[in-house]
Amino acid sequence: MEEREFYREEVRCGFPVTEKMKRVWAVQLSMLDEVERICRKYGLRYFADSGTLIGAVRDKGYIPWDDDIDLAMLREDYERFVKVAPRELGEGLKLQTVYTEENYLRGHAQIRDGRTTGYNEEDARAGYNCGIFIDIFPLDGMPDGKLAARLWAFQVRLCWMVLYTWYRYDYYEKKTLAGRLLHGFGRLLHIPMRRAYRRYEMVCARYRGKKTERVCDTVFISQLAKNTWERKWFEDVVYLPFENRQIPAPVGYDGRLRAEYGEYWRPAKAPTMHGGLVLDPDVPYEEYLKRK
Repeated sequence: MEEREFYREEVRCGFPVTEKMKRVWAVQLSMLDEVERICRKYGLRYFADSGTLIGAVRDKGYIPWDDDIDLAMLREDYERFVKVAPRELGEGLKLQTVYTEENYLRGHAQIRDGRTTGYNEEDARAGYNCGIFIDIFPLDGMPDGKLAARLWAFQVRLCWMVLYTWYRYDYYEKKTLAGRLLHGFGRLLHIPMRRAYRRYEMVCARYRGKKTERVCDTVFISQLAKNTWERKWFEDVVYLPFENRQIPAPVGYDGRLRAEYGEYWRPAKAPTMHGGLVLDPDVPYEEYLKRK
C-alpha cells in the first residue's frame, strides 16, 4: 500500500496525473513488489524497460502519460520466472502466458490483478483475465553476423505472422485474401495453439545459453534496429529511484535507451502502446464486463 501522499493529483512535465491514475499505478507497483520478491528468492535478474526505464532514469518514477510497467528478462531468467511465478504470486494475481491462460496469445508474459479492470478490445474478445497488468518481455540472444541476424529475425517475424493469423485472424478489421487463405490453412491443420506457439518460441530462443554479443526484444522484432542491444548492457544491474522504491535497471541503460529512443532525456508525450485501454482500479474485470 502506497502512502497517502502518493495519491494526490499532480502535474508532471506539464501533464496532469489524476488521483484515479495514481490508484492504477499503485496496483501495478504492488505487482512490481511481487516480481522483486520472487526474483530475489530465486536469484533471478530483471530490468526496468521501455517507458518504465525512461521514467526511472529521467523522472524517478512513472512518465506521467504512461499506463503500465514494462520489465525485461534475459531468456534464461524469463523461463525460470514463468515457471515459478504461478505458485508464488500473491492473492488475486495471475501470471499470463500462452501456457497458463486459455486463448492468451502474446510473445511475452503479463501479471494481472483480477480484482481490477485493465483491458483492450482484444483482451475482452479473447475472454481471459482482464485485470490491470504489468508486462514482462523476454530478451533473446541473436547471431553475431549481420546476415545471420537478419535471417533469424525474418524467421521469427514469419513464425509470429503465421501464428497470429492462424489464431487471431477473426479479430482483424482489414482481411486480405492471403490472410484468409493462411487462416483457412491453419484451421485445416487444426494444430493446438500452445503446440504452435512452442515452435515459435523455439525459434526465438535458438541462441539460448550462448554468449552472443547482442540481444533482441523479439516481441518487437519488426523494428529490429531499435530493439537490438549489446548484451554487455545487461551484464549487471543498477538500482534507480522509482516512485517510493528502487527498481533495477541494466547497467548500460543509456546505450539501451539511446538505441530505441535517441534523445530519451527530452520529455515528449507519445501515444501509449495500449490504445483504447480501459482502466479501473476499483471494479473487478468480470463485474465491469458484465456492465458493458
